Amino acid sequence: MSSITSEITVFFILIFLGFLLKFKFNKPDFKNGLKLYILNIALPATIFISIVSVQIDSKYLLFPLIALFFNIMIFLLSPIILRISNITDVRKKRTLYMLLASFAPGLSCFPIINEFLGYESLAKASIIDFGNKVFVLIFLFFVAFKFHNSNQNSTINNPNKPINTVLKSLFLEPINIVIIVAILFLSSRSSINDIPFLFIDLFSKIKDTLTPVVLIFVGLSIVFNRHVFKNILPLLFIRSGLCLLISTACIQTTGFTLSEDMKLFLILSLSSVSFWPFLHMTFVDNLEKNVEEEKKTFDTKYGLNFLAYSLPFSTITILSLFSNEELLLDFNSLYIISISFLLFGVFLTITFNPFKFKSKEKKLLNGSTFRRDLIANKLGTSQK
Repeated sequence: MSSITSEITVFFILIFLGFLLKFKFNKPDFKNGLKLYILNIALPATIFISIVSVQIDSKYLLFPLIALFFNIMIFLLSPIILRISNITDVRKKRTLYMLLASFAPGLSCFPIINEFLGYESLAKASIIDFGNKVFVLIFLFFVAFKFHNSNQNSTINNPNKPINTVLKSLFLEPINIVIIVAILFLSSRSSINDIPFLFIDLFSKIKDTLTPVVLIFVGLSIVFNRHVFKNILPLLFIRSGLCLLISTACIQTTGFTLSEDMKLFLILSLSSVSFWPFLHMTFVDNLEKNVEEEKKTFDTKYGLNFLAYSLPFSTITILSLFSNEELLLDFNSLYIISISFLLFGVFLTITFNPFKFKSKEKKLLNGSTFRRDLIANKLGTSQK
């Protein structure tokens, strides 16, 4: 067994252990505590060590624009995903518009990047993700309130208050603080050797806990029921297939030759959806607390379920691809995988929601019959 295969096997065992632990630690507080530790302590420490350990090139500062461009592209293609998935409920559509183009690489990608691609790739990924943060925190914030105003025919009484909260969150989030501090530290011509050993040793030991804790958290998040297979799993396959297809086409078009960078961008494109859009939707939901459930702008319950299942799906998908690294460097294989994901998502949609397609087919047939009868009547009238 190769070292990579062995490592991936260990990763899947950790996920399985997390799945088993959910029956013992089934209280939400335990899972939330792990998530807080990952996002506020382990991940910031890992990112800081990664950034100060490499030489940051000035071209890295353009990386956030790559993420922002990808976010906007997926957002513009979201109607296609919804159409393929046969989503007809308006509230679910708005909810998915908010989620599909958002990415959360911190939980689903960064530990894997750190283990398989190393410090430099993780430093790049952290900087790239800053552009994604701008998209999910600011752009999607305005999208949420545009949906709200359109649905409720209203305007926000004090628009400055929520946007100020969002901007504060953007710059006070521990991961973003660490990225800014690390870049400022390196820009002052300092290096990791200038940091006291005590802090480096502390951060390094915290960093070593990131991967196992995240994988156990992924296992805790796995839930099997019909609702997942019927309403969420098809969309996750279609989203991943489309994201992988677009990222592969972009990499091939731009002529990337560095295998590590190619793997990095492919992995990031398969990230799970972000929690921030859900917070925007929750804020809007609070504004509509006196509105009937079916008339609210978003379906937050569906959004939370989609968010919960996205993390284990993305993590397992990325690990599966890494089990054969050659696939990540072969364009033909990547196109086959992405199209297979799309087709399998459509297959699941038809399998679990056959009545929707039958009703659509019936409408088309009824429409054809109506047009045929109308033409026949016109011909009959003209002959008379």
